[in-house]
Amino acid sequence: MSNLAYPSEHFSKYQNTINSCSFDEVAKLLTSNASFSHYGKTMKNLEEIKEFHENFWNTIKDVKWWATDIETIYSDDKCQVYAYSYNYTGMVNGERVEGKGKTTDIFIKNNKTNKWELLHAHSSSSAPNHDD
Repeated sequence: MSNLAYPSEHFSKYQNTINSCSFDEVAKLLTSNASFSHYGKTMKNLEEIKEFHENFWNTIKDVKWWATDIETIYSDDKCQVYAYSYNYTGMVNGERVEGKGKTTDIFIKNNKTNKWELLHAHSSSSAPNHDD
């Protein structure tokens, strides 16, 4: 088992790419058979994951996302699992919103490209809060 240092370079890159609000960029970091489970919805292919992200980005303008309390659950030369708290802020209909929750991400190493890719993300959340 390798060192459980966190966050890895690919985890950090994934975090930064989410803020690009470009699914083309996010897709470069996903396996071809990636799946996500967010807000009670399961997405089983890249098209469903794309639709979810683009809906989120179209609904919440100027969104900024970040992770805290990152914990490496498992790490070896083929698989890495991270658990963390996520937070975001943005604007909906001219009002500031915030959201937060917990996520677990599973990254696997692509044997052909030797790059780390996100296989699965599972999130639970609290409802967005509107500032008064």
